[in-house]
Amino acid sequence: MNKWKGCAGLLLATILCGSPAWSAPEEEEPKLLGRATAQQLGEEPFAQWFSEGYGDYQPNPAVLASLREVDTEGVDITVFFGTWCSDSQREVPRLLKLLDEMEFPAAQLTLVAVDGVDEAAKRSPDGEEKGLEIYRVPTVVVSRDNREVARVVEHPVLSLERDLLAILSGQSYQPNYISYPAVRRWLREGLLGDDNVSVHGLAGQVRHEVKSESELAAAARVLLSRGDIAQAVKLYRVNCSLYPQNSRAFARLAAGLQQQGETEEAHEMAEKALRLNTDRARLKQLVELLDNTRN
Repeated sequence: MNKWKGCAGLLLATILCGSPAWSAPEEEEPKLLGRATAQQLGEEPFAQWFSEGYGDYQPNPAVLASLREVDTEGVDITVFFGTWCSDSQREVPRLLKLLDEMEFPAAQLTLVAVDGVDEAAKRSPDGEEKGLEIYRVPTVVVSRDNREVARVVEHPVLSLERDLLAILSGQSYQPNYISYPAVRRWLREGLLGDDNVSVHGLAGQVRHEVKSESELAAAARVLLSRGDIAQAVKLYRVNCSLYPQNSRAFARLAAGLQQQGETEEAHEMAEKALRLNTDRARLKQLVELLDNTRN
């Protein structure tokens, strides 16, 4: 994958992530990466949010009682999270408190801290996420007998204890971001890498599942970060089909196309993003993208 450099790199990164292109870079805070433990989270610089979240969370007693009766033999839980991520800071301490309260075996729990920077989005140094398609964190993958049965994505549907009870009891469970299983299937079947596969056809498969423009964009960003540029661009195209009046969708597509080397179409998409834009705060960013795609 071509590396982003200088101002052009910053612009592409901010278009894809959605942050202002002209903001000054902040000093990166310390973060965990790779296999982690609750003990590490209880130490500085993570102790404040972890300890507060763990101590304040009180699982529903009735649901907790039911969870204690559930058979957890053969169950493994892998938690992908980011110490830099506010959703992880909220949910991971609560989840670990819940698992402690239900006496879930520690040997069956794995914590994996992933990165948040563009070149390593949702990835860990040792690649524990490979093949799992982790697009948002936290993602809690629940497996039984080495087979994934469900996952909790970013936040629970109802509550951590109710969601986990449904999953472990074999009840019907539909997670957040229900388009993501479709994206994983498209990748598995090679549909995102096939130029002949209709973008609009793929969009039709998930039209009633995608809740916002950022949903598929988050998945495409992960693909882009690991070098699957053609697949990422195809997913950005699907997003534009779903959101044909969304300036941000076309700006992301333009940035992806530029990285793919399709500079002429990238410029066309940047022009369209600028025409669709109604946010004055993003005007400078889009003009810079337009200028950048001329080169």
